[in-house]
Amino acid sequence: MVKIHAKEDCGNAPKKIFVQDLLVAIVNNDETFISKHTTDDIRWNIAGGASVEGKDAVLTALQQHRSDTLAELTIHTIVTHGYHGVAEGLLKYKDGRQVAFCDVYQFKASANNAPVKAITTYAVGLE
Repeated sequence: MVKIHAKEDCGNAPKKIFVQDLLVAIVNNDETFISKHTTDDIRWNIAGGASVEGKDAVLTALQQHRSDTLAELTIHTIVTHGYHGVAEGLLKYKDGRQVAFCDVYQFKASANNAPVKAITTYAVGLE
């Protein structure tokens, strides 16, 4: 299991908690959670790379990119408002690699329990 580091939230922002739970589900390959909270036509855009569309394809791609070689997830910032959310942090791998990331989420609706319909990931390897 991946070690998770996140700041404690005040509890008054349900969508921020949801984004954190989604990130934890992604790094732990929790397909049930991810599938339940994403649309069937979800699109994952990787800045400078490919785009993947459709729930099955996105689940497969997420498993490949956030694999079992991941050791730690540190979440620095989560911001949400209406139809959008952003999470920024650091991924540390078992081989010592570190990747700074920023995920931008687009929700199907502005409601707190709305599923994710798009994710754009920006990632930079650190030395």
